[in-house]
Amino acid sequence: MDLTSQRELVVPDSVLAPTLEFLQERGQLGHEGFVVWGGKVVDEDTLHFTSCYVPQQTAHKTADGLLVVVDGVALFRMNRAFYERGEIAAGQVHTHPTDAYHSSTDDHFPLVTLCGALSLVVPDFARHGRASMDRWAWYRLREHGTWDLAADTGSRIHVEPEGS
Repeated sequence: MDLTSQRELVVPDSVLAPTLEFLQERGQLGHEGFVVWGGKVVDEDTLHFTSCYVPQQTAHKTADGLLVVVDGVALFRMNRAFYERGEIAAGQVHTHPTDAYHSSTDDHFPLVTLCGALSLVVPDFARHGRASMDRWAWYRLREHGTWDLAADTGSRIHVEPEGS
């Protein structure tokens, strides 16, 4: 499957709110966190995110910075859960302690691997939630190891208002 033709990406509050809540909880501990979004292709142009999934993960603090590891068993469980719900693992979200950007590790070791998948990086351990949305970094996977800023791909991301 390839998601590059889906230019309209819809993120409902029912997916975003619990994502931010988890990321903020991890951030309060000084850890990055990862959430994966399941989605469904609505039509040739639209992908609708329908759920969030928090895989079992281990946070590490190293001399080079922070790192989150999701092992193979946890990835299998995640993919099985999406499959059983008729969804695809179409997006990933994680935090950074300061600025939002894709690091080399982010580029080469994603949890979602479909071309056109979405990757969102939220700054400041998501502590400011939606208030920092103008600083969030949205990417789309072009090919293994290569992520483009979503705006540069012609993607239109629709985030539903809080509480909707």
